[in-house]
Amino acid sequence: MNTFLWPQHLLSILTFLLTLTFVSSILRARRAAGSTLAWLGIICIAPYIGIPVYLFLSTRKSKTATVQFEVNSERLPGNQLSSTQKILLHSGSPGAQENQEIELLPTGVAAYEQLMALIRGARRSIHVTTFIFGKDQVGLAVVDALSEKAKEGVDVRVLVDSLGATLIRHPSFKRYQQMGGKIAYFMPIFHLPFRGRTNLRNHRKLMVVDGERALVGGMNLAQEYLGPTADPKRWVDLAVSVKGGCVQDLKEIFLRDWAYAHRAEFKKSREPYRASQGGKLLAQVVASGPDVEGDLLYDVLLSAIHESKKNIWIVSPYFIPDEGLTKALDLAVKRGVSVQIIIPERSNHFLADLARGSFIRDLHSVGVQIAFYPKMIHAKVVMIDQTLAIVGSANFDMRSLLFNYELGLVIYSQPSLKDLEKWIQEQQDETGSEFPPANFWRDLVEGIARIIGPIL
Repeated sequence: MNTFLWPQHLLSILTFLLTLTFVSSILRARRAAGSTLAWLGIICIAPYIGIPVYLFLSTRKSKTATVQFEVNSERLPGNQLSSTQKILLHSGSPGAQENQEIELLPTGVAAYEQLMALIRGARRSIHVTTFIFGKDQVGLAVVDALSEKAKEGVDVRVLVDSLGATLIRHPSFKRYQQMGGKIAYFMPIFHLPFRGRTNLRNHRKLMVVDGERALVGGMNLAQEYLGPTADPKRWVDLAVSVKGGCVQDLKEIFLRDWAYAHRAEFKKSREPYRASQGGKLLAQVVASGPDVEGDLLYDVLLSAIHESKKNIWIVSPYFIPDEGLTKALDLAVKRGVSVQIIIPERSNHFLADLARGSFIRDLHSVGVQIAFYPKMIHAKVVMIDQTLAIVGSANFDMRSLLFNYELGLVIYSQPSLKDLEKWIQEQQDETGSEFPPANFWRDLVEGIARIIGPIL
């Protein structure tokens, strides 16, 4: 054989062996069918691209950081456990808790005012988790407020995802640290092959103050999401303020993430202060992601959709379900359930809009009502039969439900559900239902996007 062909020959053999290795790894990983087919296609068709990408994006579950609450099967007085509660308790999630307050923050102004009030009123601790910490006026104001509390001796900790921090490197963190504030970056982006988890991002949004009050939802700390005054360019988003039993569960999730970011062993907080117990507002904290056994948010959604009897509302900026969720919604419509989905007419991710196209067309054809919001809506809400709602950080897509570190609050109390139903209907009043015209090329592009949708 020509000596000049030996390098090419060896490269071909090596590529073939690596392809077999990674195909074996994908098949043994027991991923969702769509994700498995997407990875197999990329690696087999374009191994020189697929193999390096797989090296950085392959892992779905972490073996070193597992959230496992103590399973407590005790029922609250007079409360019959629902199917959702049973699933979550069996999976190791904290049980449903009674709360004194579950307040809906329906606008960016309301969320900003509550956030700043909680920071300024903090006496002992402020724990913040966010995916993006903006370097705009809102981000600067929040950092300044946190810095002042750190200067007063309050235990202030900020946990930012490494990807979000890389995209927006905040200029005020140096001063914040000089004044006593603590910061940690979650999951490095660059790492050795097989040693890191680039694709596993911490998408949770959470603030816990004094172990007594908490904010959860979908808002990052930037002016696109919240601010002191109304802004017509601001995205539509949602947050929830909680006081009561759920706060301790939220605090524990923060401390576990904080310990993981520092590669330290998790230790339960010894803080003696605890919000007073009691209250009639029932809710349950759900952490989902690589640090949790199973896929809790996905499981709860699938179960609740299958059990729905009257109506389902879904609000999400991105809508890329898998075949299981799509079939569940299809069957719900055939049972006579009203299914309504609110998504932005155009989101901030063009590829995600392409990937959703075939799903929403298929669902619309069986009777699902698709409502397009005229601007970016970033809120993440699912409500079933006015009996439960899930509000939090997870989008209705496979990246959120199977890959990201996410956080949800399952709300069972009727007063809170009525407030949430009113908010959903107000958003629906602003929507339209006109689909972009279908044609051969759109169908082709949407079909390709549907294939890669599970790994977006």
